[in-house]
Amino acid sequence: MLKMDKILNHFKIRKFKDNILLVTEQGNWVVLTKKEYDDFICGDVNSNKKLDDLGLLIDKTNFEKIVAKQKSLYSQLFCGTSLHIVVPTLRCNLKCDYCHSRAKSESVSGYDMDEETARKTVDFIFQTPSKQVKIEFQGGEPLLNFDIVKYVIGYAEELNKDKKKDLKFALVTNLIKMDDDKLKYLIEHNVGLCTSLDGPKNVHDILRKRYSGAGSYDSAVSWIKTIHEQYKYPLAALMVTTKWSLDYPREIIDEYLKLGFDRIQIKFLSNLGNAQKVWGDISYSAEEYLTFWRAAIDYMVELNVEGGVIHESITTYILKKILTDEPNVFVDLQSPCGAVINQLAYDCKGDIYTCDEGRQYELFKLGNVGQGKFNQVCTSDEASAIIAASVNDCFLCDACVYKPYCGLCPVCCYAESGTLVPKLAMNDRCKILKGMFDYIFEKLIFSEDHKRVFNEWAKQGNK
Repeated sequence: MLKMDKILNHFKIRKFKDNILLVTEQGNWVVLTKKEYDDFICGDVNSNKKLDDLGLLIDKTNFEKIVAKQKSLYSQLFCGTSLHIVVPTLRCNLKCDYCHSRAKSESVSGYDMDEETARKTVDFIFQTPSKQVKIEFQGGEPLLNFDIVKYVIGYAEELNKDKKKDLKFALVTNLIKMDDDKLKYLIEHNVGLCTSLDGPKNVHDILRKRYSGAGSYDSAVSWIKTIHEQYKYPLAALMVTTKWSLDYPREIIDEYLKLGFDRIQIKFLSNLGNAQKVWGDISYSAEEYLTFWRAAIDYMVELNVEGGVIHESITTYILKKILTDEPNVFVDLQSPCGAVINQLAYDCKGDIYTCDEGRQYELFKLGNVGQGKFNQVCTSDEASAIIAASVNDCFLCDACVYKPYCGLCPVCCYAESGTLVPKLAMNDRCKILKGMFDYIFEKLIFSEDHKRVFNEWAKQGNK
C-alpha cells in the first residue's frame, strides 16, 4: 500500500493501445502497462521507483526537484521581453495569398518607417529588463527600406556599448531584393537570416507571387544557393502548408535537402490576413494537415535513420518540452503565450502590438513608442487582458493531458470567433496540436527509430 509519507501528484492520462500515458502538471511523464497502472491506482506502487523519479509521487526526497520543474515550465515569466519585431516597411514586392502582415504594394508611399521613429523604437526596446534583446526585422519586405534596417542596427549597437545587452539581430526576407552589398552588411553584423520556401517550383509559385502574377521561386532559390554555397552563411527557411502542399510531403523535404537546409519549419495555415479572403480555396481540414505532417515527419525520420540530417523545427520545440528540462523558447507553445511577456511588435509608425500576428488588429495595439514608458505599456490593462486570455486554464485545456506542453493564441482565437474566449471544440489549431502530440507520444512509445531520432532532434533543436 502507499506509504503515508508519499502523496500523489496531479496528473492526467491518455491511452495508447494497452499502455497508459501519465503526465503531471509539470510535464513529467511516464508510460505504464495496464497492470502497472492498476497497481498505481490501487496504491501498490512502492516498488515502482520511476514514479518517484518522475514526480508522480511526491515526498521530501523529490519535492525540490518537482518545484524546480514547475519553475522551469514558467521560466519565461521572469526574463522580460526579449524578442522585438520591427517593421521597417509594410510595402512588399510579393502578394502572397496567405500573408498575415497587412502588406502593401511595393509602389505605394506612406508605409515606411523614418529615422525618428526608428530611433524612438530602439530607445523603447532598450528599456526592457531582459538581458537578451533580439531585434527581428519583418515586413512587408524589410529589404525595401534597407537604410532603416541599417540605421536600427547601427543605433542599437551604439546604445549597447553602454547597455551591454546580449544583442542579436534577425531579418525575414523573401530575398528578391537582396544584393551583394546588402548581404555583406548583414553578414558583417551577424544578422540571422530566414526566408520562405514552400517547396518545389510547382508548389511555391502557386501562392507566393509577385503583383504581376509571376512566381518568386527562381529569385528565391538563386539567392538561397548564393548564400549557402558562395557565402557559406547560415540561412533558415519555413514553408506554409496550403491545400496545394498536401500531395508533396516528400518532394518538399527533398527540395530543402537539395538546397542545403538541415531543418524545415512546416507551418499550418492560420485564418488571418489575406488568408481569410481565400480560405475556402487554400485551406484543409485538421486531419488533412496531420496526414501531410505525419508523412513529412516519417520521411525525415527515415532519412535520419539512413544517415541524413534534417529536422522539423516545430516538432523539435515540442520534443524539447517533452524530453528535456530546457526552458521553452517557442512563444506559440507557452501559457501564457509569448505576447508582451516575450515579444512585442512595432509597425512602421511606431505603434506597439502584443506580437507579430497581432499587428493586423487594433485590439492588440498597446500604444506608440513616442508615448509612454516600457513598463507602463507592458503592465497596462490592455496588455494584461491579452496575457490573461492566453493562459490555458480554460475547461477543455484543464481536461487535456497535453496542457503542460501547449498554449493558446488569442489572435487566432479572435480571428476565428471575434472573441478572446477560446472555442477549442471547434478550433482547428487545437485539433492539429493535439494530433501532433498524439503522434509524437505514439512514436516515442512504439517506434525505436522515431524514439532515437526524436531524442537527437531534442538535443540539437536550438543550435
